[in-house]
Amino acid sequence: MYIIPFVAQAAEKKKDAFEFTEAWGVTIASAVTVLGMILAAWIAYRAGRRQVADQGLIEHRHWRRQNRLEAYKQFMVATDGVTEALTDWLTTRNTTNVRQAVVALGAAKAEVMLSGPESMHSRVIKVNAEAAKFYAYLSQRTIAIPVPTQLWRQKYGDVAAAQSAFVAEAAKVLDNPDL
Repeated sequence: MYIIPFVAQAAEKKKDAFEFTEAWGVTIASAVTVLGMILAAWIAYRAGRRQVADQGLIEHRHWRRQNRLEAYKQFMVATDGVTEALTDWLTTRNTTNVRQAVVALGAAKAEVMLSGPESMHSRVIKVNAEAAKFYAYLSQRTIAIPVPTQLWRQKYGDVAAAQSAFVAEAAKVLDNPDL
């Protein structure tokens, strides 16, 4: 008899305590599901933002490469114009075409300077300077004052070497999307 009242008291205390029913199980499962959905939505949002950022970077690199390619092409055409005008000078002794070609080269130089990168600046400046020096030398010559063949070849070679250095650097720049 002594034990039974103690068990009865324990049973009464148990009813006053928290009872885990099916309703609580459903509530916890629903809360976990909602948290999982929120987490999945956040992950999808972050992945979408990252994908858009990556695509934007890819498009920007493509745009920059295309602009550089176009500027480099224009510079090469202008450089070819200078070498053609220099070759024509041998027969005509007319510096007007050489001057116009050097001016066009300067305009094309500005495009490359804007397009970059900095590694191209020194190459473009070198080509432009060699062409300008050659023009300055030729503008002092007339039909009566011939240009020594060796000196002609050297100055023409200086322009061609500067052009080759430009082409080599341009190829490196265009092959590397991070420049």
